[in-house]
Amino acid sequence: MRRALPLPLALVCAALAGVVPTAGAATWSAPQTVSAPHTFAGPLLTATGFDGTLVAGWPWQDNVGNDAIGGEAAANRAPGQAFAPEHPAPDGLVGLAPFARTQTVALAQQGVPGRPGPTGAIRYRLNVAFGTLTGGFGAARTLVTAPVVGQAQIAANSQGTVLVAWIEVTKTSSGATRRIVRAIERRNGRFGRPFTASGKGRADTVAIAVGERGDQAIAFVRQGDVLARVRRPGHSWGSQQRVARADGGTQWRLLSRIDQRGQVRLIWRRHQLRRSAVAGRTALEGTAMLVGRGRFLPAQTILPDGSSTPALAQADSGWALATTATTTDGPRPVLFRTRGASTFGGPEYAAPAQGGLRGTDVMFAANSGITLAWIQPVAGQDSDGLVRAATLHRDASPARPDTPFGPVEDVSPAEAAHEVRLGADPRAGAPVALWTARPGGTGPTTPIDQLKSVVRSALRLP
Repeated sequence: MRRALPLPLALVCAALAGVVPTAGAATWSAPQTVSAPHTFAGPLLTATGFDGTLVAGWPWQDNVGNDAIGGEAAANRAPGQAFAPEHPAPDGLVGLAPFARTQTVALAQQGVPGRPGPTGAIRYRLNVAFGTLTGGFGAARTLVTAPVVGQAQIAANSQGTVLVAWIEVTKTSSGATRRIVRAIERRNGRFGRPFTASGKGRADTVAIAVGERGDQAIAFVRQGDVLARVRRPGHSWGSQQRVARADGGTQWRLLSRIDQRGQVRLIWRRHQLRRSAVAGRTALEGTAMLVGRGRFLPAQTILPDGSSTPALAQADSGWALATTATTTDGPRPVLFRTRGASTFGGPEYAAPAQGGLRGTDVMFAANSGITLAWIQPVAGQDSDGLVRAATLHRDASPARPDTPFGPVEDVSPAEAAHEVRLGADPRAGAPVALWTARPGGTGPTTPIDQLKSVVRSALRLP
Protein backbone atom coordinates (compact mmCIF):
# COMPACT_ATOMS: atom_id res chain seq x y z
CA MET A 1 0.00 0.00 0.00
CA ARG A 2 1.12 3.54 -0.68
CA ARG A 3 1.47 6.14 2.02
CA ALA A 4 -1.57 8.33 2.66
CA LEU A 5 -1.74 11.63 4.51
CA PRO A 6 -3.33 11.08 7.94
CA LEU A 7 -6.80 12.54 8.36
CA PRO A 8 -7.52 14.89 11.24
CA LEU A 9 -8.30 12.87 14.34
CA ALA A 10 -11.82 14.22 14.72
CA LEU A 11 -12.67 13.40 11.11
CA VAL A 12 -11.35 9.85 11.46
CA CYS A 13 -13.29 9.27 14.65
CA ALA A 14 -16.50 10.59 13.09
CA ALA A 15 -16.11 8.49 9.97
CA LEU A 16 -15.42 5.33 11.92
CA ALA A 17 -17.98 5.78 14.63
CA GLY A 18 -19.63 2.48 15.33
CA VAL A 19 -17.44 0.57 12.82
CA VAL A 20 -16.10 -2.59 14.38
CA PRO A 21 -14.82 -5.76 12.70
CA THR A 22 -17.93 -7.82 13.38
CA ALA A 23 -17.80 -11.32 11.96
CA GLY A 24 -19.49 -11.88 8.63
CA ALA A 25 -20.47 -15.13 6.99
CA ALA A 26 -17.50 -17.51 6.88
CA THR A 27 -17.61 -18.11 3.13
CA TRP A 28 -14.06 -17.23 2.10
CA SER A 29 -10.89 -19.28 2.35
CA ALA A 30 -8.14 -18.39 4.80
CA PRO A 31 -5.96 -15.62 3.32
CA GLN A 32 -2.89 -16.59 1.31
CA THR A 33 0.08 -14.23 1.53
CA VAL A 34 1.15 -13.70 -2.08
CA SER A 35 4.06 -11.27 -1.75
CA ALA A 36 7.15 -10.70 0.33
CA PRO A 37 6.72 -7.97 3.01
CA HIS A 38 7.71 -4.41 2.11
CA THR A 39 7.22 -0.99 3.63
CA PHE A 40 4.70 -0.16 0.88
CA ALA A 41 2.99 -2.30 -1.75
CA GLY A 42 0.52 -1.36 -4.48
CA PRO A 43 -1.48 -0.20 -6.29
CA LEU A 44 -2.62 -3.59 -7.55
CA LEU A 45 -2.91 -4.46 -11.24
CA THR A 46 -4.75 -7.57 -12.43
CA ALA A 47 -5.46 -9.39 -15.68
CA THR A 48 -7.14 -12.71 -16.43
CA GLY A 49 -5.55 -14.98 -19.02
CA PHE A 50 -7.67 -16.71 -21.61
CA ASP A 51 -7.25 -20.02 -19.77
CA GLY A 52 -8.57 -18.41 -16.56
CA THR A 53 -5.19 -17.76 -14.93
CA LEU A 54 -5.29 -14.66 -12.73
CA VAL A 55 -2.18 -12.49 -13.06
CA ALA A 56 -1.47 -9.82 -10.45
CA GLY A 57 1.25 -7.18 -10.41
CA TRP A 58 2.27 -4.42 -8.01
CA PRO A 59 5.09 -1.97 -7.26
CA TRP A 60 6.79 -2.16 -3.90
CA GLN A 61 9.07 0.06 -1.83
CA ASP A 62 11.26 -0.44 1.22
CA ASN A 63 12.23 2.47 3.48
CA VAL A 64 11.71 6.14 2.60
CA GLY A 65 13.78 9.16 1.53
CA ASN A 66 17.36 8.59 0.47
CA ASP A 67 17.24 5.03 1.82
CA ALA A 68 14.25 4.01 -0.32
CA ILE A 69 14.57 1.14 -2.77
CA GLY A 70 11.78 -0.27 -4.89
CA GLY A 71 10.75 -2.53 -7.70
CA GLU A 72 7.85 -4.39 -9.25
CA ALA A 73 6.60 -7.93 -8.74
CA ALA A 74 3.92 -10.23 -10.13
CA ALA A 75 2.35 -13.61 -9.36
CA ASN A 76 0.11 -16.03 -11.25
CA ARG A 77 -2.84 -18.07 -9.99
CA ALA A 78 -3.87 -20.98 -12.22
CA PRO A 79 -7.51 -22.15 -12.02
CA GLY A 80 -8.15 -24.33 -8.98
CA GLN A 81 -4.77 -23.53 -7.41
CA ALA A 82 -3.19 -21.03 -5.05
CA PHE A 83 -0.95 -18.22 -6.25
CA ALA A 84 2.49 -19.40 -7.35
CA PRO A 85 5.55 -17.68 -5.84
CA GLU A 86 6.01 -14.08 -6.93
CA HIS A 87 8.51 -13.14 -9.63
CA PRO A 88 9.99 -9.86 -10.89
CA ALA A 89 7.93 -7.66 -13.19
CA PRO A 90 9.20 -4.95 -15.55
CA ASP A 91 10.44 -1.76 -13.90
CA GLY A 92 7.82 0.98 -14.07
CA LEU A 93 4.87 -1.44 -14.46
CA VAL A 94 1.64 0.43 -15.27
CA GLY A 95 -0.54 -2.18 -17.02
CA LEU A 96 -1.22 -5.88 -17.56
CA ALA A 97 -3.30 -7.58 -20.25
CA PRO A 98 -3.94 -11.16 -21.37
CA PHE A 99 -2.22 -11.95 -24.65
CA ALA A 100 -2.72 -14.82 -27.10
CA ARG A 101 -3.88 -18.05 -25.47
CA THR A 102 -1.13 -18.74 -22.95
CA GLN A 103 0.61 -15.43 -22.32
CA THR A 104 0.31 -12.05 -20.70
CA VAL A 105 1.78 -8.70 -21.72
CA ALA A 106 3.02 -6.00 -19.37
CA LEU A 107 3.37 -2.28 -20.08
CA ALA A 108 6.04 -0.29 -18.24
CA GLN A 109 6.63 3.46 -18.18
CA GLN A 110 10.19 4.46 -17.25
CA GLY A 111 11.38 8.02 -16.83
CA VAL A 112 14.46 8.94 -18.87
CA PRO A 113 17.21 10.58 -16.80
CA GLY A 114 18.14 14.12 -17.72
CA ARG A 115 16.36 17.38 -18.30
CA PRO A 116 12.93 17.59 -19.89
CA GLY A 117 12.77 18.37 -23.60
CA PRO A 118 11.49 21.60 -25.17
CA THR A 119 7.93 20.86 -24.04
CA GLY A 120 8.94 20.80 -20.38
CA ALA A 121 7.43 17.32 -19.93
CA ILE A 122 9.43 14.39 -18.61
CA ARG A 123 10.41 11.91 -21.29
CA TYR A 124 9.45 8.28 -20.73
CA ARG A 125 10.25 5.00 -22.35
CA LEU A 126 7.16 2.88 -22.95
CA ASN A 127 8.27 -0.73 -22.75
CA VAL A 128 6.39 -4.00 -23.25
CA ALA A 129 7.37 -7.43 -21.99
CA PHE A 130 5.65 -10.73 -22.73
CA GLY A 131 5.35 -13.51 -20.18
CA THR A 132 3.85 -16.95 -19.86
CA LEU A 133 0.92 -17.71 -17.59
CA THR A 134 3.08 -20.24 -15.76
CA GLY A 135 6.19 -18.12 -15.25
CA GLY A 136 7.79 -14.69 -15.44
CA PHE A 137 8.32 -12.03 -18.07
CA GLY A 138 10.87 -11.95 -20.83
CA ALA A 139 13.09 -9.03 -21.77
CA ALA A 140 11.38 -5.67 -22.19
CA ARG A 141 11.22 -3.95 -25.58
CA THR A 142 10.95 -0.17 -25.99
CA LEU A 143 8.03 0.89 -28.19
CA VAL A 144 8.60 4.63 -28.03
CA THR A 145 10.41 7.31 -26.05
CA ALA A 146 8.35 10.48 -25.72
CA PRO A 147 7.26 13.30 -23.36
CA VAL A 148 4.28 11.51 -21.80
CA VAL A 149 1.80 12.92 -19.28
CA GLY A 150 -0.39 10.66 -17.18
CA GLN A 151 -0.32 6.89 -17.38
CA ALA A 152 -0.13 4.95 -20.64
CA GLN A 153 -2.78 2.26 -21.26
CA ILE A 154 -2.65 -1.27 -22.70
CA ALA A 155 -5.26 -3.77 -23.93
CA ALA A 156 -4.99 -7.05 -25.86
CA ASN A 157 -6.90 -10.15 -27.00
CA SER A 158 -6.34 -13.87 -27.50
CA GLN A 159 -5.68 -13.42 -31.24
CA GLY A 160 -2.46 -11.48 -30.59
CA THR A 161 -3.76 -7.93 -31.07
CA VAL A 162 -2.24 -5.38 -28.66
CA LEU A 163 -3.14 -1.69 -28.37
CA VAL A 164 -1.09 0.84 -26.37
CA ALA A 165 -2.13 4.50 -26.05
CA TRP A 166 -0.76 7.54 -24.26
CA ILE A 167 -0.96 11.36 -24.08
CA GLU A 168 2.09 13.06 -25.56
CA VAL A 169 3.17 16.70 -25.26
CA THR A 170 4.23 18.37 -28.51
CA LYS A 171 5.00 21.86 -29.78
CA THR A 172 3.66 23.30 -33.02
CA SER A 173 5.76 25.28 -35.49
CA SER A 174 4.41 28.46 -33.89
CA GLY A 175 5.55 27.33 -30.43
CA ALA A 176 2.13 26.38 -29.04
CA THR A 177 1.99 23.37 -26.74
CA ARG A 178 -0.43 20.54 -27.47
CA ARG A 179 -1.30 17.36 -25.62
CA ILE A 180 -2.15 14.79 -28.26
CA VAL A 181 -3.29 11.16 -28.09
CA ARG A 182 -0.87 8.69 -29.64
CA ALA A 183 -1.16 4.92 -30.00
CA ILE A 184 0.58 1.88 -31.42
CA GLU A 185 -0.89 -1.47 -32.47
CA ARG A 186 0.43 -5.00 -32.67
CA ARG A 187 -1.34 -6.95 -35.38
CA ASN A 188 -0.22 -9.82 -37.60
CA GLY A 189 2.69 -10.64 -35.30
CA ARG A 190 4.43 -7.26 -35.08
CA PHE A 191 4.10 -3.73 -33.76
CA GLY A 192 3.55 -1.02 -36.34
CA ARG A 193 4.47 2.64 -36.17
CA PRO A 194 2.91 4.97 -33.61
CA PHE A 195 -0.04 6.94 -34.98
CA THR A 196 -1.99 9.98 -33.82
CA ALA A 197 -5.55 9.36 -32.62
CA SER A 198 -6.12 13.03 -31.73
CA GLY A 199 -3.66 15.62 -32.98
CA LYS A 200 -4.97 18.92 -31.67
CA GLY A 201 -6.02 20.65 -28.48
CA ARG A 202 -5.27 19.45 -24.94
CA ALA A 203 -6.03 15.85 -24.03
CA ASP A 204 -6.38 15.02 -20.34
CA THR A 205 -7.12 11.30 -20.01
CA VAL A 206 -7.37 8.22 -22.21
CA ALA A 207 -8.93 4.73 -22.00
CA ILE A 208 -8.74 1.87 -24.51
CA ALA A 209 -10.21 -1.57 -25.18
CA VAL A 210 -9.62 -4.54 -27.50
CA GLY A 211 -12.31 -7.16 -28.15
CA GLU A 212 -11.98 -10.81 -29.04
CA ARG A 213 -13.20 -10.22 -32.61
CA GLY A 214 -10.50 -7.61 -33.12
CA ASP A 215 -12.64 -4.53 -32.37
CA GLN A 216 -10.67 -1.68 -30.82
CA ALA A 217 -11.65 1.56 -29.09
CA ILE A 218 -9.85 4.68 -27.91
CA ALA A 219 -11.72 7.15 -25.68
CA PHE A 220 -10.23 10.41 -24.46
CA VAL A 221 -11.07 13.81 -23.03
CA ARG A 222 -10.02 16.85 -25.01
CA GLN A 223 -10.80 20.35 -23.77
CA GLY A 224 -13.97 19.30 -22.00
CA ASP A 225 -15.28 16.88 -24.63
CA VAL A 226 -15.35 13.10 -24.17
CA LEU A 227 -14.47 11.71 -27.61
CA ALA A 228 -14.13 8.16 -28.93
CA ARG A 229 -12.84 6.36 -32.01
CA VAL A 230 -13.60 2.74 -32.90
CA ARG A 231 -11.92 0.33 -35.28
CA ARG A 232 -13.97 -2.61 -36.49
CA PRO A 233 -12.32 -5.82 -37.79
CA GLY A 234 -11.17 -5.37 -41.36
CA HIS A 235 -11.66 -1.59 -41.28
CA SER A 236 -9.58 1.47 -40.50
CA TRP A 237 -10.14 3.71 -37.49
CA GLY A 238 -13.45 5.55 -37.54
CA SER A 239 -13.82 9.28 -37.07
CA GLN A 240 -14.04 10.93 -33.66
CA GLN A 241 -17.46 10.92 -32.01
CA ARG A 242 -18.32 13.23 -29.13
CA VAL A 243 -20.27 11.36 -26.45
CA ALA A 244 -20.24 13.93 -23.62
CA ARG A 245 -19.33 17.54 -22.92
CA ALA A 246 -18.27 19.37 -19.76
CA ASP A 247 -20.38 22.08 -18.20
CA GLY A 248 -17.74 24.21 -16.53
CA GLY A 249 -14.60 22.90 -14.84
CA THR A 250 -14.72 19.11 -14.84
CA GLN A 251 -12.43 16.22 -13.97
CA TRP A 252 -13.00 12.89 -15.73
CA ARG A 253 -12.28 9.21 -15.26
CA LEU A 254 -12.88 6.91 -18.25
CA LEU A 255 -13.44 3.16 -18.67
CA SER A 256 -13.73 1.27 -21.96
CA ARG A 257 -14.59 -2.41 -22.60
CA ILE A 258 -15.64 -4.52 -25.60
CA ASP A 259 -17.62 -7.75 -25.24
CA GLN A 260 -17.35 -11.01 -27.20
CA ARG A 261 -19.85 -9.85 -29.83
CA GLY A 262 -18.18 -6.49 -30.42
CA GLN A 263 -20.36 -4.17 -28.33
CA VAL A 264 -18.25 -1.19 -27.23
CA ARG A 265 -19.07 0.16 -23.78
CA LEU A 266 -17.81 3.51 -22.45
CA ILE A 267 -18.25 4.62 -18.84
CA TRP A 268 -17.12 7.87 -17.30
CA ARG A 269 -17.23 9.61 -13.95
CA ARG A 270 -17.96 13.31 -14.34
CA HIS A 271 -16.65 15.37 -11.42
CA GLN A 272 -18.13 18.76 -12.15
CA LEU A 273 -16.39 21.28 -9.94
CA ARG A 274 -18.36 23.72 -7.86
CA ARG A 275 -18.59 27.26 -9.18
CA SER A 276 -20.57 30.39 -8.37
CA ALA A 277 -24.27 29.51 -7.91
CA VAL A 278 -23.69 25.99 -9.31
CA ALA A 279 -23.14 23.02 -6.99
CA GLY A 280 -20.52 20.46 -7.83
CA ARG A 281 -21.48 16.86 -8.61
CA THR A 282 -19.91 13.47 -9.26
CA ALA A 283 -22.09 11.75 -11.85
CA LEU A 284 -21.69 8.30 -13.37
CA GLU A 285 -22.56 8.23 -17.08
CA GLY A 286 -22.05 6.00 -20.08
CA THR A 287 -22.88 4.99 -23.62
CA ALA A 288 -22.50 2.05 -25.98
CA MET A 289 -21.90 1.31 -29.64
CA LEU A 290 -24.05 -1.73 -30.28
CA VAL A 291 -23.12 -4.68 -32.47
CA GLY A 292 -23.38 -3.83 -36.16
CA ARG A 293 -23.70 -0.09 -35.50
CA GLY A 294 -21.31 2.73 -36.28
CA ARG A 295 -22.56 5.39 -33.87
CA PHE A 296 -22.71 5.59 -30.10
CA LEU A 297 -26.07 5.76 -28.35
CA PRO A 298 -27.05 8.97 -26.55
CA ALA A 299 -25.30 9.16 -23.18
CA GLN A 300 -27.12 7.75 -20.15
CA THR A 301 -26.92 9.27 -16.69
CA ILE A 302 -26.57 6.19 -14.49
CA LEU A 303 -26.05 7.94 -11.16
CA PRO A 304 -26.64 11.71 -11.17
CA ASP A 305 -24.43 12.43 -8.15
CA GLY A 306 -22.42 10.78 -5.41
CA SER A 307 -20.29 8.44 -7.54
CA SER A 308 -16.73 7.40 -6.74
CA THR A 309 -14.32 5.52 -9.01
CA PRO A 310 -16.31 2.99 -11.10
CA ALA A 311 -15.52 -0.64 -11.94
CA LEU A 312 -16.95 -2.52 -14.95
CA ALA A 313 -17.18 -6.25 -15.71
CA GLN A 314 -18.98 -8.52 -18.12
CA ALA A 315 -21.72 -10.67 -16.61
CA ASP A 316 -23.84 -13.51 -17.99
CA SER A 317 -26.58 -11.18 -19.21
CA GLY A 318 -24.71 -8.00 -20.05
CA TRP A 319 -22.61 -5.61 -18.01
CA ALA A 320 -22.09 -5.12 -14.28
CA LEU A 321 -21.07 -1.65 -13.13
CA ALA A 322 -20.13 -0.91 -9.53
CA THR A 323 -19.11 2.11 -7.50
CA THR A 324 -19.27 3.46 -3.97
CA ALA A 325 -22.27 5.79 -3.85
CA THR A 326 -22.64 8.66 -1.40
CA THR A 327 -26.15 8.46 0.05
CA THR A 328 -27.94 10.45 2.74
CA ASP A 329 -27.03 7.67 5.21
CA GLY A 330 -23.39 7.43 4.14
CA PRO A 331 -21.31 5.56 1.52
CA ARG A 332 -22.74 2.31 0.10
CA PRO A 333 -21.46 -0.22 -2.48
CA VAL A 334 -23.88 -0.21 -5.40
CA LEU A 335 -24.39 -2.24 -8.57
CA PHE A 336 -25.98 -1.32 -11.90
CA ARG A 337 -26.81 -3.97 -14.54
CA THR A 338 -27.79 -3.87 -18.19
CA ARG A 339 -29.53 -7.29 -17.97
CA GLY A 340 -29.45 -7.73 -21.76
CA ALA A 341 -30.58 -4.16 -22.49
CA SER A 342 -28.55 -1.35 -24.02
CA THR A 343 -28.85 0.82 -20.88
CA PHE A 344 -28.24 0.25 -17.19
CA GLY A 345 -31.04 -0.28 -14.71
CA GLY A 346 -31.44 1.34 -11.33
CA PRO A 347 -29.20 0.99 -8.25
CA GLU A 348 -28.94 -2.30 -6.35
CA TYR A 349 -27.19 -1.79 -3.02
CA ALA A 350 -24.86 -4.49 -1.72
CA ALA A 351 -24.67 -3.35 1.91
CA PRO A 352 -25.96 -0.77 4.37
CA ALA A 353 -24.12 2.53 4.68
CA GLN A 354 -21.03 2.57 6.91
CA GLY A 355 -18.57 5.35 7.57
CA GLY A 356 -15.45 5.36 5.40
CA LEU A 357 -16.54 2.50 3.10
CA ARG A 358 -14.62 2.84 -0.19
CA GLY A 359 -12.96 1.22 -3.21
CA THR A 360 -15.78 -1.01 -4.54
CA ASP A 361 -14.81 -3.55 -7.23
CA VAL A 362 -16.98 -6.03 -9.18
CA MET A 363 -16.60 -9.46 -10.79
CA PHE A 364 -18.86 -12.13 -12.27
CA ALA A 365 -18.23 -15.85 -11.63
CA ALA A 366 -20.29 -18.66 -13.17
CA ASN A 367 -21.40 -20.46 -10.01
CA SER A 368 -21.59 -17.48 -7.68
CA GLY A 369 -23.00 -14.64 -9.75
CA ILE A 370 -21.97 -11.01 -9.40
CA THR A 371 -19.78 -10.14 -6.40
CA LEU A 372 -18.92 -6.70 -5.07
CA ALA A 373 -15.98 -6.19 -2.69
CA TRP A 374 -14.87 -3.08 -0.83
CA ILE A 375 -12.70 -1.75 1.99
CA GLN A 376 -14.35 -1.10 5.35
CA PRO A 377 -12.10 1.06 7.59
CA VAL A 378 -11.69 0.01 11.20
CA ALA A 379 -10.86 2.33 14.09
CA GLY A 380 -7.17 2.36 14.97
CA GLN A 381 -5.97 1.13 11.56
CA ASP A 382 -4.89 4.43 9.99
CA SER A 383 -8.09 4.74 7.85
CA ASP A 384 -7.67 1.17 6.56
CA GLY A 385 -9.43 -1.97 7.81
CA LEU A 386 -10.86 -5.17 6.34
CA VAL A 387 -12.19 -6.43 3.02
CA ARG A 388 -15.90 -7.13 2.80
CA ALA A 389 -18.04 -8.53 -0.02
CA ALA A 390 -21.57 -9.44 -0.99
CA THR A 391 -22.86 -11.58 -3.86
CA LEU A 392 -25.89 -11.17 -6.08
CA HIS A 393 -26.79 -14.66 -7.28
CA ARG A 394 -27.61 -15.28 -10.92
CA ASP A 395 -31.31 -15.78 -10.25
CA ALA A 396 -31.65 -12.59 -8.15
CA SER A 397 -34.64 -10.40 -8.97
CA PRO A 398 -34.40 -6.61 -9.29
CA ALA A 399 -37.84 -6.28 -7.69
CA ARG A 400 -36.29 -5.22 -4.36
CA PRO A 401 -33.41 -2.94 -5.37
CA ASP A 402 -32.43 -2.12 -1.80
CA THR A 403 -31.82 -5.74 -0.73
CA PRO A 404 -30.95 -7.90 -3.75
CA PHE A 405 -27.70 -9.26 -2.32
CA GLY A 406 -26.86 -12.05 0.08
CA PRO A 407 -25.32 -11.30 3.49
CA VAL A 408 -22.23 -9.15 3.79
CA GLU A 409 -19.15 -11.36 4.22
CA ASP A 410 -15.79 -10.68 5.83
CA VAL A 411 -13.19 -11.56 3.20
CA SER A 412 -10.19 -10.65 5.32
CA PRO A 413 -9.42 -10.14 9.00
CA ALA A 414 -9.15 -6.57 10.29
CA GLU A 415 -5.55 -6.26 9.11
CA ALA A 416 -5.31 -2.70 7.74
CA ALA A 417 -6.45 -3.74 4.28
CA HIS A 418 -5.96 -0.80 1.93
CA GLU A 419 -7.33 -1.74 -1.50
CA VAL A 420 -9.05 -4.75 -3.06
CA ARG A 421 -9.33 -6.18 -6.58
CA LEU A 422 -11.50 -9.07 -7.74
CA GLY A 423 -10.80 -11.87 -10.20
CA ALA A 424 -12.47 -15.21 -10.83
CA ASP A 425 -11.51 -18.88 -10.66
CA PRO A 426 -13.27 -20.59 -13.62
CA ARG A 427 -12.71 -24.07 -12.20
CA ALA A 428 -14.43 -23.18 -8.93
CA GLY A 429 -16.83 -20.76 -10.63
CA ALA A 430 -16.14 -18.36 -7.76
CA PRO A 431 -14.57 -14.93 -7.20
CA VAL A 432 -11.00 -14.44 -6.02
CA ALA A 433 -10.14 -11.40 -3.91
CA LEU A 434 -6.71 -9.79 -3.89
CA TRP A 435 -5.79 -7.02 -1.47
CA THR A 436 -2.91 -5.18 0.18
CA ALA A 437 -2.69 -5.21 3.97
CA ARG A 438 -0.49 -4.84 7.02
CA PRO A 439 -1.32 -7.87 9.18
CA GLY A 440 1.34 -6.88 11.70
CA GLY A 441 -0.40 -3.60 12.43
CA THR A 442 -0.20 0.03 11.41
CA GLY A 443 -0.93 3.49 12.70
CA PRO A 444 0.53 6.99 12.96
CA THR A 445 2.79 5.95 15.85
CA THR A 446 4.22 2.88 14.08
CA PRO A 447 7.87 3.47 13.03
CA ILE A 448 8.48 3.25 9.28
CA ASP A 449 10.96 0.40 9.68
CA GLN A 450 8.26 -1.69 11.35
CA LEU A 451 5.64 -1.30 8.61
CA LYS A 452 5.21 -4.52 6.64
CA SER A 453 2.81 -4.41 3.69
CA VAL A 454 1.89 -7.59 1.83
CA VAL A 455 -0.41 -8.71 -0.97
CA ARG A 456 -3.00 -11.27 0.18
CA SER A 457 -5.68 -13.37 -1.53
CA ALA A 458 -8.73 -15.53 -0.77
CA LEU A 459 -11.26 -17.61 -2.72
CA ARG A 460 -14.99 -17.53 -2.05
CA LEU A 461 -16.09 -20.99 -0.93
CA PRO A 462 -19.35 -22.76 -1.86
